[in-house]
Amino acid sequence: MELELSQGRVYGSRYYTVKPVINWWDRGYSTSNPWRDMVQWCIDTFGPTPIDGVFTPSKQWYANDSRFWFLNESDRTMFVLRWS
Repeated sequence: MELELSQGRVYGSRYYTVKPVINWWDRGYSTSNPWRDMVQWCIDTFGPTPIDGVFTPSKQWYANDSRFWFLNESDRTMFVLRWS
C-alpha cells in the first residue's frame, strides 16, 4: 500500500500527515478493512482522538480528510513503519 506524506496546519499548529492509498477494488471479497485497522492501531498506540476530529485543537493525532494527522513527526514515522 502506498502512503503519501505531507504536512498541514490545524489551528495554526503544524501536523505531519499520511494519506494511505487503498485500492478497494483490488481487495476482492476480503473482509478486512485497512482504514479501520489503522484507526484502531492509532487508538491503541496513541490513545483516543476526539469524536469531532480536527475541530478540537492541539490533539496528538486525528483521522480526517482521508488522512492521518500527527502532531509529532516521530508519531508519523512510527505509523509509516508499521503500515509500510
